[in-house]
Amino acid sequence: MARGKPTDTRSLRQRGSVWFIQKRLSPTLAKHLGKKMLQQSTQTGDLDEACRIRDRVLADLGDLEAQLKGEASQLQQRRMFLQARDHYQDREDSLVSVDPRDPVSLTEIMDPEKLPEIEQDALRSVYEGDTPARYRLTLRAALEDWKTSPLVERKPSTRSKNELAMERLLAYLGEDDVTLISLDRRQIKDFITSMLGLGKTKQTVANYLSGLSALWHHAEYSMEEELPNGNPFKGHQLKPKASVQHYDQFSRADVEAIFSATDGNQGIYRLLPRIGFYTGARIDELCSLKVTDIIQRQGVWCLAIREGKNSNATREVPLHPEIKVPVLDQLKDAKKTGREYLFAEAEATKRSDGKKSPKFSQWFSRLMAKTVARGSRKLAFHSFRSTAITIMGDAGVNESVIVWVTGHERGLTTANKVYNRGPTFKTRLEAVETIQLEALY
Repeated sequence: MARGKPTDTRSLRQRGSVWFIQKRLSPTLAKHLGKKMLQQSTQTGDLDEACRIRDRVLADLGDLEAQLKGEASQLQQRRMFLQARDHYQDREDSLVSVDPRDPVSLTEIMDPEKLPEIEQDALRSVYEGDTPARYRLTLRAALEDWKTSPLVERKPSTRSKNELAMERLLAYLGEDDVTLISLDRRQIKDFITSMLGLGKTKQTVANYLSGLSALWHHAEYSMEEELPNGNPFKGHQLKPKASVQHYDQFSRADVEAIFSATDGNQGIYRLLPRIGFYTGARIDELCSLKVTDIIQRQGVWCLAIREGKNSNATREVPLHPEIKVPVLDQLKDAKKTGREYLFAEAEATKRSDGKKSPKFSQWFSRLMAKTVARGSRKLAFHSFRSTAITIMGDAGVNESVIVWVTGHERGLTTANKVYNRGPTFKTRLEAVETIQLEALY
């Protein structure tokens, strides 16, 4: 797919059945190319293909202008070097010598000294076979291309985590940036030892390596960087232990105290604990709800959880009668004001990782400190989840129904994982309706 939308005809004009690129050039490019307007046929009537060709041409123009201004980034210089090297390699391969004993080379029919520096380096590389370090892909350049690549859609949180992993490694190496080919397994082993010595868990370090490995793979296969020594971020056998957090359940007194303390609040600060109790949903799932996530299924109003910590988290949870009216009122308010998110407070929260919940998780922790006698119990917003699951189980709800409400693993067989679409929404609603304050002690 093209970088723009399939219907994006920016800088494109159709003549007959063929798309043409039409772009007014900047003064710098106009002076260099000797024309003010670029007009070039894409030689195709397919708009998707025309968009791809246009994007490549405009990117090349951007690289050229940056070079002319002396502002080309390392990544732009690398692209121009590779393009020039491929061009000269093709020309070299096409040369035919009259006498096989005296082969002709490009250096005999052109003057390398008259070429721009990048093209001189590219021509030299054709004959010497090596790539100068200045054109080698760096870790930062790989990250930037990975973040903007149209090949795979990535969550903001994933981009943020991989950027953090890169910064951690560069800080350890004491460098602002490094070429990928300069990294080796010994350095990465030392990095792992350093991170563990600083108190990072094995799981955290494994996450760093996973993110860095993704950048390496992208560089090698999508950006075609020559990396002959193998991925140094793989095969370190950290074997992190499962880090499942177990939280204690709330008592009836706990929930009543939380509800009482938030009874006079508005918006998310009133509804969040109530929805948490009556659905067992995770706090980030609730804070991320959009207007389009309040839906009807088989005549039952539900919260649609579109994303979560794993594939099982995607689900549709019926609205308990205790929260149905206030949630639908919240939906009306959101539509009236033209919001994207169900809660105005969540919509106003802007973070680089895209997460909406941290601010409200901190608020809830402060609220609990004032209202709940915690003692030795491990309590958090997640305790609503433990409480809801326990209540449904005590009420005799089948475990296979509970997992469809709460988003846990759904069966061990392929039939259950792939083909089972779950119980009816009437059955799910009946399960949710067992969640009552009176069920707690």
